[in-house]
Amino acid sequence: MAKTKPSQKSSKRSKSVLNGTTVPRSNTPKKATVTPSTLLAKATTLLHTSQPDEALTFAQRALGLLQPSSTPTKGALPALNLIGEIFVELGDVDSARERFLKAVELDPEGEVPEAAGGGAEKFLWLAQLCEDGGTESVRWFESGAAVLRREIGALEAVSAAPDLQLVAQEKRRKLANALCGAVEVYMTDLSYVERHQVLLMVKVLTLSQVGRGRRSKMRESSDRSPADRT
Repeated sequence: MAKTKPSQKSSKRSKSVLNGTTVPRSNTPKKATVTPSTLLAKATTLLHTSQPDEALTFAQRALGLLQPSSTPTKGALPALNLIGEIFVELGDVDSARERFLKAVELDPEGEVPEAAGGGAEKFLWLAQLCEDGGTESVRWFESGAAVLRREIGALEAVSAAPDLQLVAQEKRRKLANALCGAVEVYMTDLSYVERHQVLLMVKVLTLSQVGRGRRSKMRESSDRSPADRT
């Protein structure tokens, strides 16, 4: 009986695999790359869904990536602010205050863009969390209000686009809340002289915003054609 000739196809395939010319496909799925932004996004979602303990885990992992050493860096601002908010939700006021104070050390004037973890929020949180209250609380409110005034002015000077108008409107709302917070401290915690100083500050901030609003309306009016005004 004649010998059966081996399959040429299977022989060639075995040879090619042995020679390393063909790489077998792997069915193992690739792991998604973990980045600080994805961790912070996850932590924010957990915080907003009343899961602060889980949110803290993700936020601290993000902080470890953004600040791998003990040296503080501005890149860690988003994680520091979020961790501060998480500790507020957990009722750990001291830990929250510590994170916001670290954020202030990195961005003392609030000049870092809000998208990068800067802005007024840390000052407004500290105004509510400071231990001494009184004039210290008012100073934090004033710092936050100064940042918001600067940001509102920049938005009004750049463009009248609808999306930017919405951003400016939200910042005006935060500014109004900061002024109300300062007034509340004024009514409850301060002496007569301190009250006078805070009242003066509130009047100056309020008048500056009224002036900005009037100037903005005047610009809008001047941009319209005479036919539109009638």
